[in-house]
Order: sequence, then structure tokens, then C-alpha cells
Amino acid sequence: MTSGILFAIIAAIAFGVWTVFHQQAANKIDYLVGAIIISFTAVVLGLMFLLPKIKSTALFSNPKGILFAVLAGVCALAIDFFALKAYGSGLAVSVAGPIIIGGSIAVAAVIGLFMGETLTLMKVLGLIFVIAGASILAAFSK
Repeated sequence: MTSGILFAIIAAIAFGVWTVFHQQAANKIDYLVGAIIISFTAVVLGLMFLLPKIKSTALFSNPKGILFAVLAGVCALAIDFFALKAYGSGLAVSVAGPIIIGGSIAVAAVIGLFMGETLTLMKVLGLIFVIAGASILAAFSK
């Protein structure tokens, strides 16, 4: 197993747990305040990891990196806000979680194809299963 796959697995576990925490917070906090707290927590923790090695870390290397990081931050706020709203509307974690995560898989895979990644039969089958699963959950949720 490559380190990239291991990191992806750790990220997937964090994403799944993140989904549950969103669901638990949704009815207990304003959605925008919750999204800001989540983002602020990420900033604080990130700084805690960065500061001890600040002298050995290149903080700036490419303006496009900064642009894409800012755009990812905009998307992160949207994810937090709308996930909290979805759960706050009463949607179960077993429905909203797979729709959010599965939908993100499909979007990322399709964008990857537009960026020049190769399309294989296994990618097509995987996308079909992800989209079908998320669609089934969305169509048959309470």
C-alpha cells in the first residue's frame, strides 16, 4: 500500500467521523456559527502543527497554490454550512452522510476526467455505483 492510499484512507475515516459530528451539532448551533467554529478549529489546530516547524516550512511557493487553497476554503465553508443545514432539517446521518460523501466522490471523479485523467471501465463502474447508491438514499429517505 502506498503512502498516498494510506493518507486517503485516513482522510476517509476523518470525513466519515466529521459527518457524524456535523449531524450531532446541527440542532444545537446556528449553521453559520457552526461552520465558522469548525473552520476556526481547523485554523487553530493547523497553527499548532505549523508553528513548531515554521522555520523549516516553505510558506509560499506558487500563487496558484494560494488561489486554490482559498477556493478550497470557500468550499469547506459551504460544506460545513450546508451539511449542518441538511442535518438540521432532520435528515439522518445514514442518509445525508452517504449523499454528501458519495456526491463528493462523483463530483471529484468527473472533474478529474475534465482535467485529463484517464477514463477506465472500473472508474465508470465505480461512479455508477456511487451515484446509484446516493440516488437510492435520496429517493427513499423519510
